[in-house]
Amino acid sequence: MSEAGQTETALGQSPCFTPGTRLHQELSIYVHLPFCIQKCVYCAFDSVVGSETDLLAWHQAILRDLELQAYHLAQRYQYVVSLFFGGGTPSLLSPRLIGEIIDLVQSLWTCSTSMEITMEANPESVTEAKLHGWRRAGVNRLSLGVQAMSDHRLFLLGRPHDSAMVQRAFQAARTEGFDNINLDLIYGSPQHTPEQWRWELDQAMALEPEHFSCYSLSIEPGTPLAEQLSLGQCALPPEDILETIHFLTVESLVIQGWERYEVSNYARPDYCCRHNLGIWRSGDYVGVGPAAHGKTTLDDWTEVRTVNHWPVQRYVHALERGEVPFQWVEVSSRREAAVDCLLMGLRLASGIPRQLYLDRAGVDLLETKGREVQMLIQEGLLHVDTASIRLSARGMDLLNSCLEWLI
Repeated sequence: MSEAGQTETALGQSPCFTPGTRLHQELSIYVHLPFCIQKCVYCAFDSVVGSETDLLAWHQAILRDLELQAYHLAQRYQYVVSLFFGGGTPSLLSPRLIGEIIDLVQSLWTCSTSMEITMEANPESVTEAKLHGWRRAGVNRLSLGVQAMSDHRLFLLGRPHDSAMVQRAFQAARTEGFDNINLDLIYGSPQHTPEQWRWELDQAMALEPEHFSCYSLSIEPGTPLAEQLSLGQCALPPEDILETIHFLTVESLVIQGWERYEVSNYARPDYCCRHNLGIWRSGDYVGVGPAAHGKTTLDDWTEVRTVNHWPVQRYVHALERGEVPFQWVEVSSRREAAVDCLLMGLRLASGIPRQLYLDRAGVDLLETKGREVQMLIQEGLLHVDTASIRLSARGMDLLNSCLEWLI
């Protein structure tokens, strides 16, 4: 159905969302705060430069959205294992408002006593007072948007912080008692070299975080960086340099004790991101906030998805008027669910349980892609046993190529 053809149906009227149709009991909740101090040159996410008024209106809308989704989507019958504040820059929000959201989630759902509550934070917006307030509110995992450890690269990426702010934010978080910290890093920016990256990795590893997310820079159409590249004002590293940087990343982090549990994510033992694991393992999630996505799996293994309104004003005004703040996305077919299972699950080193794929697709992968599976096994890219389907370390490096054979 086209966007123009979708109607804002009353939530309770959908037969898909009646009590008893929830297949998965575990649930993740993602709260999207789309505001930033400034837009980075590479950013194509749904985010805007916001004001205090915007934040307060967003906050009231989030509370209404949570209540609607808990009661009308019948997801209150599920068990919340993770809550993730993402953005944008959610660390712009005061600890009091963060606490109100956490309290509401805990009043609407049954929550795990070990629920992972992650706050994404940019180093320049981290203060001792905020860290103390977040901890008191229940935040127990911090994800710092570092992106680079070099002041020169931070400037090129348009980041509003420098490396000294990274050091201060990290040490302040440790002092406050945060013992589960992720560092987000981006490599492959213009003129980036393996030597520069090795120095940056050493600086980042010296902080000894529990988790790393290391991504290659992607160029999105319409961003300032894409325009700079098209005008010849800068140039990206060639493919062989990017490969060298990638393998340097894997080798350095694994040797120093971080496990590569996902294509771009590394963790100390017992510190994998529970929120992202749930999504990669085809779990259900609620998305609240402008442009956030949600997914519910029904008892016949089909999926119903929602996409919240964008821009911010449309999302807020819908909730102020008592209307549904999202659009229904058609129920996925078994085929679509199976493809999604492969796209997400093969990112993990542990791969996909064969039973999960069978439940999603209605047929075992070897029955539909037997020849392709055997070829990938012979090439040393894929492992299949009675329990799981998973890529080898080399297969993870060639994820997209492997997926082309399997989907």
